[in-house]
Amino acid sequence: MLARLPLLFLLCVVLVSSQSNHAQPGVVARLPRATRKEVVARAQTLANHTWVCGASNLRASCSRKYLSDWKPGQRVTGIPYRWGGTDGPEEFDRKLANGLAAGAHSRYGVLSCAAGIDCSGFVTLCWGLSQTGHAYSTSNLRSIAGKPKYNWFTDMKAGDVMNKAGSHVVLFTGYNPDGTINVCEASGSKSRVVCSRTTWSRFKGYIPLVYKGIDD
Repeated sequence: MLARLPLLFLLCVVLVSSQSNHAQPGVVARLPRATRKEVVARAQTLANHTWVCGASNLRASCSRKYLSDWKPGQRVTGIPYRWGGTDGPEEFDRKLANGLAAGAHSRYGVLSCAAGIDCSGFVTLCWGLSQTGHAYSTSNLRSIAGKPKYNWFTDMKAGDVMNKAGSHVVLFTGYNPDGTINVCEASGSKSRVVCSRTTWSRFKGYIPLVYKGIDD
């Protein structure tokens, strides 16, 4: 009886592994397809969205500690950063009109009374995933985006991302002749979605990922 235990153990491992391997293709099959051109266009739409901060958007009704990054009547370009947010332009404008706070940082927690988008919400929205809920963060993006084997200093494509689990993720949009790169991101430090030129030095600890629903 004891001699049969290793065999039974191996059988269980094989079955569990098989079930896990079959689950992943099912997830991938349900992912929305997106071309790289579509991904970049969505990013630019979020970065170029212009809005005006009203007096009611300076306060967060569900947080006494909240302090706004904006001034009343200020015209801003870029959806504001909101920790835990997934709002696209239409949803953001609706919430803004209803008096919700414009953006919120992680130090306030996830605020239901604020509008905006965070870094992983931004990336997944660019990839075409639903705005409902916040299913993916920097910690589990690899369930829908694989780590490529290419040289990311030369072979990344627009629409790929650079991710640091538990920290931040940015969308890659292109290389520049001077060695810098172009990225779009929901930036906490800039309090909004921005597209900019940057250097490789800021991406220590990051890894490249390719969305599994991308159409090359």
